[in-house]
Formats: sequence, C-alpha cells, structure tokens
Amino acid sequence: LERDALLALEGFKQKKVDNLLAGVEASKAQSAERVLTAIGIRFVGSSVAKLLLAQFGDIDAIAAADAEQLAEIDGVGPRIAASVMAWFSHEPNQQLLERLRAAGLQFVSERGMVSAEQSLAGKTFVITGTLPTLGRSEAKALIEQHGGKATSSVSKKTDYLLAGEKAGSKLTKAQKLGIPILSEADLLTLITKSSERAAT
Repeated sequence: LERDALLALEGFKQKKVDNLLAGVEASKAQSAERVLTAIGIRFVGSSVAKLLLAQFGDIDAIAAADAEQLAEIDGVGPRIAASVMAWFSHEPNQQLLERLRAAGLQFVSERGMVSAEQSLAGKTFVITGTLPTLGRSEAKALIEQHGGKATSSVSKKTDYLLAGEKAGSKLTKAQKLGIPILSEADLLTLITKSSERAAT
C-alpha cells in the first residue's frame, strides 16, 4: 500500500492514513478481525468486528449484507448497521478494500476458513438478473468461495437459481423445474446458516 495513493482517496486525511497503515502492517499476518477493526468503520471496534465475522465469516459477506441482516446481530443494532453499510457503500472505501486485498491481507475469519469451504459444497447455482448490491462476478466468487459452483444454464442438476430484477427466461425455466429461487439476501442467509451448522 502506498501512502500517497491513500491520501489521494476522498476522505483520507494524513492521520487517518497513518493509523490505517500502522493497523494494516500489524494485520498482515493476523486475523480478518484485525483488518476489519483497522479500516476505520465508525462504531466498529474489536468486539463488534468479532460479532460481524462470527455471523458472516468474511469481510466480503459483511459488505454484501443489508441493514436488516446486520441489525439483527445481537450486539450490533441499527446504528452500527447503518454505519457499516455507509462505509462499504462509499466508493473510496471500496477502492481501499481492493488495495488491502491486493496487499495480501486476510479477509476471511478463521472460522470462515473452516466453514466457507463446506457451507455450499456440492450445490450448483445459476445467477440471473440484476442483484441489489452484488455484481454477477462478485456473486459467483462468493458462491465459489463457500464451496458451491455457478453455471450459466438452468437444468435439473441446478440446486438454486439466484435471481435479481429482470431475471427473464432462466427464472421461468427454474420455476417449471421446481428449482428453489433465492434472492441475494436468501443467499447470504443460506451461507450463514450452513456455516453455523458446519462449525458446530
């Protein structure tokens, strides 16, 4: 991570950048919890970072969650949920995350590493339509990260159709075949519940 490049991002002042870089250096060989704490989300300290990662398993899943899913976590609530959503929706922060990822920082919790490999194992997904927060490639990466497979066409072998707005013919075919239809929120819930079962 280059200091000058971070200073060029909107909202990143000298002290904030210095604190971030110090936290990042300390986090490289450590947990996703340290990364989540170091990036400077208002109200998210170590204890809240633990709660978020215990629920979602990794930082990308937290970024994709909606306010209701975040607020439902015991110890988080609406105020922190709004702060988390605001941080992840801010484009300079999204650029920062990509820089951190490229620098090799840990985005998956230790629990997530164990459960993520198994939570969607053996399940085949087809993605169609426009999702609320995830791009198609991001949704595909999330599914694969948790052990699932994303294919391009609906068939009897498809376990789930992940459908957004303007889903079209794939949705019609999935309905005819009786394939379960998931929203983006349903997918995140499925990952979380499957991860919890895998961890117990």
